[in-house]
Amino acid sequence: MKRKLSTTIIMYVVLFFFLAIWLFPIVTAITKSLQVGGFASYHSVIANPDVHYFRVVFNSLFIALVTAIVVVFITSLAGFAFSKMKFIGQNVIYVLMLACMAVPIASVTMPLFFTIKTFGLTNTYLGMIIPLVAFNALQMLLLWRNYFDGIPNEIIEAARVDGCSTWRIYLRILMPISTPMIATTGVLTFVYSWNEYLIPLLLIRDESKYTVTLASTYFMETRSQTPEMVAQEYAALILMTIPSIIVYLISQKWLQSGITAGAVKS
Repeated sequence: MKRKLSTTIIMYVVLFFFLAIWLFPIVTAITKSLQVGGFASYHSVIANPDVHYFRVVFNSLFIALVTAIVVVFITSLAGFAFSKMKFIGQNVIYVLMLACMAVPIASVTMPLFFTIKTFGLTNTYLGMIIPLVAFNALQMLLLWRNYFDGIPNEIIEAARVDGCSTWRIYLRILMPISTPMIATTGVLTFVYSWNEYLIPLLLIRDESKYTVTLASTYFMETRSQTPEMVAQEYAALILMTIPSIIVYLISQKWLQSGITAGAVKS
């Protein structure tokens, strides 16, 4: 009994330690943002013509939402194919796709830039969405395949006996029971896309297409470091983080169950 109690205490100490590490920068940012002028710093950021808060939020929101929808669609299809269908070179293709996860974005910035520029997609939403889909799809494919591997093949076979086509099996049988995985891949992709800095920095020069990450950097680099400006910088960081936090909190229930289902093969 004492040993179990000691283990529990140690576990809570470790958890609170990591919680403190996670909360410290957030609490610091909130404190700094309210240090001079209180909530007036937030109003100054929203009303500042150089920041265009609502425009950059719309840009990031549109890019992240479209990327999430596309990634959910293509990776669920690919996961279904790799898990429940048989075709030539299946395992080789799958392994090669997963191997691409080891390639960092920074190592392909030059070919990525010239490819997007060749197709005339710089300073466009599509020019950012395509690379974001490509880089997010690989790890989401891994989750989807593991998730579909946990669904008994007997369900698929019974559907085929009843005359269901492959497309109908995917739409009418598998997707309705995949709500946790849809939420998981959608939210993770949304958050990754929302927080992406390198791709917008590489492809966007038009200020009207700035995302929240670019706007935050631009805001900090072009302001004098007076106490008022420092407070506004922290307020800008907090304001531009809020939408992704809201999305995460709303979908937390499905996110946890989806990660558990997709990370472990049954």
